Amino acid sequence: MRPGDLHASWTPPVSVVLVGCGAVARSYYAPALAQLLAGGWVGAVRLFDPNPSQAKEVAALLPAGAVVPSWEAVLEGGEELAIVASPPPVHAEQAQALLEHGKHVLCEKPLALDRAAAERLIHISRERSLLCAVGMVRRFSRSACLLRQLLSEERPTRLVWHEGSPFRWPVDSPGYFAPQAGNRLLWDIGSHVVDLLVWWLGVPHEVDCRDDAMGGTATNCLLELEWPDGCTGEVRLSREYDLPRGLVVERSSGMLACRDVVEADVLRTSREAAAPGFEQGIPGSAASAGRTFLDCFELQLQNVLAAVRGAAPLWSAAEDVVEGVGALAAAEAESRLLESPWLSRRELDRARALRAGAFEVASC
Repeated sequence: MRPGDLHASWTPPVSVVLVGCGAVARSYYAPALAQLLAGGWVGAVRLFDPNPSQAKEVAALLPAGAVVPSWEAVLEGGEELAIVASPPPVHAEQAQALLEHGKHVLCEKPLALDRAAAERLIHISRERSLLCAVGMVRRFSRSACLLRQLLSEERPTRLVWHEGSPFRWPVDSPGYFAPQAGNRLLWDIGSHVVDLLVWWLGVPHEVDCRDDAMGGTATNCLLELEWPDGCTGEVRLSREYDLPRGLVVERSSGMLACRDVVEADVLRTSREAAAPGFEQGIPGSAASAGRTFLDCFELQLQNVLAAVRGAAPLWSAAEDVVEGVGALAAAEAESRLLESPWLSRRELDRARALRAGAFEVASC
């Protein structure tokens, strides 16, 4: 049974407005909302995008989808929940406006590109008694929940996480790579990875970042992390190469290896590590939930909808991700050049100069 096959235990269903109708809306939010419409979780859905044709395209995927003509109409509309699926540079601005107009918010990651903006959203949501959730869907996967339990039982000494492949995301414009979007490799894949590491192990006291941006877009990134208890971590991310994907965790009692932290049934251990009852830690009642990325989207939406109705605690609130936002922002600010061994000294000097020039422009 898929999460969306379950039926909501309340009436009336929650009304939703989806802001931003790009690739993530087409690929994930629309299919998830269609399932939840069928299950009675969601009522009418309205959609907005600055490009009306994109909004119409996504609306056509939903049985009750209608296009909102303007941003002002979104703010003044009567929907209870707004899903922000716009480009990251406008996440914080749009989420703030929606909260100020009395709507609960589910914002795609990253919630913001700096800690201060994230904390401002937390303050507004608390002040107005509204929900501010963040699209950290990997928290809803069975593998991630099991790993959280296992790592709480025995702290690791070291983690190595590799994730990457040639860039294939169907972006709608070159704006995806604009400098104001930040290091998209770090804020895109890195948001998920760092969020889970903070969720499992707490906030690292050091996050060292190196990437290969030389005045342009980073395609490879290396993060080195350290926690106060001495645990260390290495994270390699790529938009250029197929990395040997997966997470390896070293512990005194043995090793854990996870080929994919989203897909289920891929966790291997060097000892028997049955964790009875770990599924009770997953928000939702579908025993098969969280086995695919789309399942995780549906499960997170279920959790947010239930929280809007007061039927469940919010599982990925802004308060829970602010430390990850702060860690990523600090890492990006201090990021250094990831030197490629095939570059000559002259080419490296030019790469450093291009990188320094890009940071000067970005800070102006």
